Amino acid sequence: MEAELEALAVSAAAVLASAMRAPDWPRTELRFRDCFARAGVRGGFARHLSRDQRLLATGELSGTDLEAAWAHRLRVRLAELAELPGELGTLLDELKPERADAAPAPAHNAISGGMVANAVMAGSIGSVTVNGQAASGGATGTDNWPRAGQLRRLGLGVRPTRRFAGTTALPPYVARDIDDELSVLVRQAAHYGGLVIVTGEPLSGKTSTAWSVLRASVAEDSRVFVADGGTDLRGLPDQLRDRDTAHTHVVWLDDLDGHLAEPGTPGVLARLTHDRVLVLATMRDEAYDRHRFGHHPAARALSVAQTVEVPTEWSEPELARLATVDDTRFVDAVRWRGALGVTEFLALGPELWEEWRRARRAGGRRLGHLLVRAAIDLARHGITEAMPLAALRKVAEEYEEQPRTDEETYDDGLVWALALRAGVAGLLVQGETEGTWRACGTLVADALRAPDFPAADEYVWWAMLQNAQEHSPAKHGELLAAARSALAGRGESGDVGVMQALAEFASAAGDMADAKSWYRRMVEHDPDRALLVGLDLVELGEHTEAAGYLETAAADGSRGAVGQLARMYVDRAAHWLARAAEQGDVQAAATLAHLRSAPGMGPATVKE
Repeated sequence: MEAELEALAVSAAAVLASAMRAPDWPRTELRFRDCFARAGVRGGFARHLSRDQRLLATGELSGTDLEAAWAHRLRVRLAELAELPGELGTLLDELKPERADAAPAPAHNAISGGMVANAVMAGSIGSVTVNGQAASGGATGTDNWPRAGQLRRLGLGVRPTRRFAGTTALPPYVARDIDDELSVLVRQAAHYGGLVIVTGEPLSGKTSTAWSVLRASVAEDSRVFVADGGTDLRGLPDQLRDRDTAHTHVVWLDDLDGHLAEPGTPGVLARLTHDRVLVLATMRDEAYDRHRFGHHPAARALSVAQTVEVPTEWSEPELARLATVDDTRFVDAVRWRGALGVTEFLALGPELWEEWRRARRAGGRRLGHLLVRAAIDLARHGITEAMPLAALRKVAEEYEEQPRTDEETYDDGLVWALALRAGVAGLLVQGETEGTWRACGTLVADALRAPDFPAADEYVWWAMLQNAQEHSPAKHGELLAAARSALAGRGESGDVGVMQALAEFASAAGDMADAKSWYRRMVEHDPDRALLVGLDLVELGEHTEAAGYLETAAADGSRGAVGQLARMYVDRAAHWLARAAEQGDVQAAATLAHLRSAPGMGPATVKE
C-alpha cells in the first residue's frame, strides 16, 4: 500500500508541474482545489498551488524542485486522509485524456541571478544566468496588484454569513469605535511607511475593520499586494524598488503570524517600512503576544509596529450604529447573540448551522443532532431557559428521526455538541445553572429564518409542554397557545391523531368548547375512536357529553364502553337520588341507601 501511495504522490506531482505551465492552469487549479476539499484537506494546503505556479512562472522555483516539494506534501496527506487517494486517483484519470494532446512540457530549466530578461529554453539546457537590466518601458511588478477600491472582504478571508433567500454573502460594514484611531495610523504609514497591526480575539472582526479603514484612508487606485498564507515575501522589496512613488502601495498580511514562520519575513518587514511602504496586518491577540514579547525572532520587527485592538464586545455607541442598518442579520445578532460579540455571531453562524445539519446523516452525530434540535425547538417557540440533559432528551426522543443504534449515547451527543468551534462557542452553550444548556443563538436565529426547518409534530409539542410546565411554568400558557395554533391546520386537514392532541391541548387551556369540537370531529373521521373520546370526557368530568360517545361504542360491541356506561349511570343515579332525598323524597332516600350499601359505592361525585 505504501508503494502505491508513493507512486500516486509522484504521479500527481508530475501532473501538477506540467499543468502549472499550461494555459488552462486556472481551470486545472480549481479542479485540484475541489479534489483536496472533497478529501478533507484543510488549512492553507491548497494555497501552495497559486504560490508555486507564480514562483515557477518567474523562474524562482524550478520544475524539479516543484515536483519534489509536491511529492513530499502529497505523500504526507495521502497517508493521513483515507479519502484522498481515491479522489486524487480519479482526478488524474480524468486529466490524462485532456492532457494527451497538449504540447510536451517544457524542460526543467531555471533562470537565476540578475534581472529577468528574455531567454530561449531547450531540453538540453540546464540553468541559465542572465545579467543585465530588465527591458525598459515594460510594466513594473506592482502594476498587476489589485487596486484598493477593488478589494472585497470575501477575497480577503472574511467568513460569509448566512445565505438564506434575500441576503447577500455579507452584511454592510458597521463602523467600530477604533476606526478613527486606525485610520490615522494607516494614513501616516501610507505617507511615511510603517507596519500597522490590527489585533483582536478570533472572529472579533479584525479583517473587516482593516479592510474598511484601508479603503477609507487611501486612494482607490492604490496598489495592494494581498499575500496568501505561506507566500514567500522575500521578492517584495525588489518588486517595489521601481514603483511609482506618486501612488500608495500597500502590503496586506492577514494572520501575520503565519507569514512570520516563513524564512526572512522579519527582515522583509523592516525593508518595506524603511522603503516607505505601508504594511497592514492582522493578528490574533494570543499570536501577537507570543511573537512580540520574549525572545521570538520576530519580536524586534513587531516592536516598531503600531497596533490597534478590535474588541469582541461591542460598545453602546457601536450597537446604536448597528441598529440603524436595515439588515435582518443584525436584528438576529441583537436578539440572539447572548454572550457572543456581534462579529462572532455573524461569522460563526454558518459554520455551526452546516455542522449541525450534516450531523443528522447515518454515521454522523445523530443523537447529538437531535439534542441540539430539541434545544432549538424549545427556544424558537419561546422557551429560552437552559434545560438539563433529561429535558432535552425528553424532546429529542419524540422526533421521528430517532436512530436505532448503540453507536452513540446521549451523553456522547452532549459532549460533541458542547465542544467549542473556532474557540468561541459550541452548538449547545452552558446555562446560568450548572448542568443546564441551551442552543447557541446563531442556530435559533437560522432556524427561524430557514424556510425548510422541520415543524414540530404533536408528540414533540407534548414533550415541550411538559418541559415548560416543569422548568418554565410562566411560559406554559404561551407555549400551549402556540401548539394549538401550529397544529390547527393539520387538524383541519383530517389528521385524527392531531385532532386528539388539539382536543387535549384545548382542555388543558380550559377551552372546553373547542375541546368538544375537536373530539366530535375525531369521531366523525374515525368512529372507532368513540370509546377513547368518551373515556377522555369522563376523566374531564364531562359525563353528559361522554355518554353519547360511550353509547355509540357500546352499540358497536365495545365491552369496555358497556362497563363504563353502567358505572357512569349508577353514579348519575346516586347523584340525583341524593338530590331528591335532600328535598324529602323518602323513596329516593331508601333507594340511595340501597345503592350505597353495594360494594364500590361511595359519595356522589357525578357532575350535573
